[in-house]
Amino acid sequence: MSSICPAFAGQIAVENIIVNSALHAEGDLNVFSTPFDYRNGMIFTVHVERGSGSGRDGVNLHTVVRKGTRQADSTWIWESKLIESRTILDTWHTQASVALDKKGYVHITYNMHNFPWQYVVSDKPYDISAFSFKGQPVTQAEIDRAKFENKTAFPDIGSAAIPGNQITYPMFFKGRLDDLYLTYRFAVRPARAWEQRAFGAGIARYDTANSTWYSIGGEVKLYSNDTKLPSGKKTVVQKPFSYQDGYTVYLPTLGFDKSNNMHVFWNWRTGEAGMETVRPSYVMSPDGINFFDATGAAITTPIDFSHSPPVTGLKNADQFYAPKSVAITDQGDPLVIMQPLVGGRQIWKLNKTEKRFLKEDSPYGATTIVVDKQDRQWAFATGLRVFMRTKSSTRWESVGEIGSNLCNPKVVYFPNESKFIVHAKSCTNDSFSIFSFRR
Repeated sequence: MSSICPAFAGQIAVENIIVNSALHAEGDLNVFSTPFDYRNGMIFTVHVERGSGSGRDGVNLHTVVRKGTRQADSTWIWESKLIESRTILDTWHTQASVALDKKGYVHITYNMHNFPWQYVVSDKPYDISAFSFKGQPVTQAEIDRAKFENKTAFPDIGSAAIPGNQITYPMFFKGRLDDLYLTYRFAVRPARAWEQRAFGAGIARYDTANSTWYSIGGEVKLYSNDTKLPSGKKTVVQKPFSYQDGYTVYLPTLGFDKSNNMHVFWNWRTGEAGMETVRPSYVMSPDGINFFDATGAAITTPIDFSHSPPVTGLKNADQFYAPKSVAITDQGDPLVIMQPLVGGRQIWKLNKTEKRFLKEDSPYGATTIVVDKQDRQWAFATGLRVFMRTKSSTRWESVGEIGSNLCNPKVVYFPNESKFIVHAKSCTNDSFSIFSFRR
């Protein structure tokens, strides 16, 4: 079990980057999105905000990207750009994620719940003044139908720059060499009846040199009853990372170790979508082609439920919420914070000697875990309370508090600057703030 020490004398020195910037309380309540990125004194952040009043209520919220640039006097200059004026009011699904690729182009995914890719890329690096649409267009009638009739019908495998269709929960991640990855849920068999669409996990990697995305996963051949086929085609192929007919896959979450091995955690749900998930699972890949479980045994993609290596042991009845936070130690040991439906949040760490994950309590119910370049572990809890422990300790030390009445921390550590960037929302969810600190 973990333990907590009293706060020590050296509190963290926090820089306020943006504080209490308004967002739509219901429209931006999600817990999945990756809402900011940072590079060289520039912050890019994206949120759902109130619309201008035009358009039909429920489909007229605004998705807005903002860029902050740090000045020599430590102040921040902000600019903004409207990305979508038809954002659906959907508390848990239609929020946006943002990331920079190696060249500095800004990628944004947005406004999707079982939709074709809504996706734009900036025309210039580090510039939000103009974007090009790289997704698959949707009409106002299709948006209205999704919102007011709860129906979506997009039967093809997708024509956007990113593979897949009927997308939900897009999240960006970075490898240790700044390679850009994207995870999401999508319909493996998009033309079938709802309960037969096989909502699986997608992982895509961005090829910066060619400005293209490609799927990481195993091939599934589709026929005319599975998808709308292109003219002249009798079959097409999708490449899900994980799926099984009769199940739904939730929130594949990535972490990368010092050797740039990719560690993947994800959850399952029997049948259609819903809150409760089971069998949190884990694999590692050194190359995006070969995958291995915690014992070193090879795993073939796409990974189905029965071959999905469980984090918590074979306790398929244990239920968890889908959101997770992943970090990797210097020794390449993955840690994941998960929340069971009953009881407090837990940290599970892979013990390589025992070849299994071991559990401890998350300090003060911390939702986010990060490892810095000194191999110290940092945990972030509502408040925001910040905790740290060294690699040789099992005891968490309280190292201070950031702001007040803040929830849902999203934290990224940038080792080149020894800097933490912390994104959080007010606990009433009507504003967001961004802070930084170094240790």
